[in-house]
Amino acid sequence: MSKKIFSAQEWENAPSKHETSLPPLQTHDTHETAIDLISDIDRVVQEIEAHGVDIAPDYGMWVNVGFALANGLGEQGRDFFHRVSRLHPDYAPSNTDKQFTNCLNGRGSGVTIASFFHYAAQAGIELHHSSNTILPNYQNGKTAKWVKPESELPHFPEEIFGALPPFLQKVVGNAISVEDRDVILLGAIGCLSVCFYNVCGVYDERVVFSNLYLFVVADAGMGKGTLSLCRELVAPINQQLHEQTAQKIIEYKRELTEYQKCKGKNAEVVEPVAPPQKTLIIPANSSASSLISILHDNDGIGLLFETEGDTLSQTLKSEHGNYSDLLRKAFHHETISMSRRKDREYLEIDNPRVSVVLAGTPEQVRHLIPDAENGLFSRFIFYFIPFRRGIRDVFATDDVTRSKHAVFKILGDEFLHLLNEFMNRGGFTIVLTEKQQRHFIEWLTRLNDECCTEVDNGMQGIVRRLGLIAFRMMMLFTAIRAFDTPNPTIRAPDGTIILTCSDADYQSVLRICETLLYHSVFIYIKLQLKGGNHSLPTVESGVNARRYALYRNLPDEFDKGTYDQTVLDMNENPNTASKWIDKFIQDGRLKRTSKGNYEKIQTNN
Repeated sequence: MSKKIFSAQEWENAPSKHETSLPPLQTHDTHETAIDLISDIDRVVQEIEAHGVDIAPDYGMWVNVGFALANGLGEQGRDFFHRVSRLHPDYAPSNTDKQFTNCLNGRGSGVTIASFFHYAAQAGIELHHSSNTILPNYQNGKTAKWVKPESELPHFPEEIFGALPPFLQKVVGNAISVEDRDVILLGAIGCLSVCFYNVCGVYDERVVFSNLYLFVVADAGMGKGTLSLCRELVAPINQQLHEQTAQKIIEYKRELTEYQKCKGKNAEVVEPVAPPQKTLIIPANSSASSLISILHDNDGIGLLFETEGDTLSQTLKSEHGNYSDLLRKAFHHETISMSRRKDREYLEIDNPRVSVVLAGTPEQVRHLIPDAENGLFSRFIFYFIPFRRGIRDVFATDDVTRSKHAVFKILGDEFLHLLNEFMNRGGFTIVLTEKQQRHFIEWLTRLNDECCTEVDNGMQGIVRRLGLIAFRMMMLFTAIRAFDTPNPTIRAPDGTIILTCSDADYQSVLRICETLLYHSVFIYIKLQLKGGNHSLPTVESGVNARRYALYRNLPDEFDKGTYDQTVLDMNENPNTASKWIDKFIQDGRLKRTSKGNYEKIQTNN
């Protein structure tokens, strides 16, 4: 068979309107990952040569192998392409060389390095890859679709952006790149999810609200700071609450002055009560008791927002700031309570509605969530921004009024106006049609089966919560779309207005959540591999095995005396074991309920 030369100009896709407005960026993996990838490919090519197998017997496959190697290695893939091509009877060095040059210059119609491994697996070559590359698994020649290397993590599909509710279309219209647009969309819905406390739905027989937890992950300088713009969307609400509180404090001080004047003279005068400190955005470095107090004053509503994930993770490591268990409970609107003996104070938040929006580096994710088994992991939406070399135009505008901050401030004022009008209509219940419900169960079942098979059974908890996250997004999209539509006349038995999720919003959310699942799998495997075990799940060994054996032998609630006795019974060194309590607290496995008293935190729920 004669292999003709591929023409990049003939095969290249014509750029869409969106692609011309958003300049493409070149992807580059880390140096460590690149070395491992070269080693993986070299091992596979050696196997191909040893078996004398032509993995690309026809022209189309040969072209794809060229694209795959060009995608994964760039110019370094040329020698590998020659080595693979030599096994075809019509191999011609000059034609092969020209072909690879064309592949380097072409865009490859989406062909990635994964195709090279796929063709090798189909030809019967046994694959073994390094842990750092996190390349897809191959079983019987089939690609494990949910496991992607960093450079192949997908963006949100182009078609969803034209189908977004009008207000969200305005928000994402300010993006300067594909990833910038994804981050703006996620940051917007993450921040706005705390605002719709008059909107609920029923999921798995429980009443739920639209609150979301988001973590945007990227190395320094890769654009995760875009989240700070999304904060401007809810800043006017936050400011309005502060102004209302300030006015009430003025009134309280005036009433207190009057009370003090009349105190003792008029028995009927009642001492005024200090007003609650209302706020929407809660500092991530708040102590656990401070957070509970703020939420109590806010009727359980609040947004934890931080563009540096370490601010929250460092707080959670401290003795008085470990509210990891609080965040896990708040995600499911479970009752949160606090009792302090000193002031005889007891606070209870019956229905917390908390949203979390964070950005940070991969290492900051680990500080917040030490391992993939930690219960916080499955509650978060993750979006990973791969490293991309280049400098963007930092002088795209020199007009202050056209800066992104100015634009988002205007959008924030518009959202406040739209939200106030929406709130005045009353309460809302969001529902799916019967057809959507049936399809949703089928969709979630498929994701669960695929991820458990291709990754491990630990993915089931992640997929299950992804279902709840998807439903909450549908609630949120439906509520935002209702800004521009009249109220329906159908009401629930409790008097709330029933809004049905549109097919457009339903489909958009499924596409968004499938994209996010790729990113969650990537972070999940990163957390597992970092633990030192590349065949999931993580195995405890050495001092960790002893430490967690002690943890398992402790009762759910215990005091220092019980702990010391358990240490002696297990023949552990008391001085060493005394430091393990702080480590358990840092890992989110234990919390200090009072001086010398502790309670286990269940991390697998």
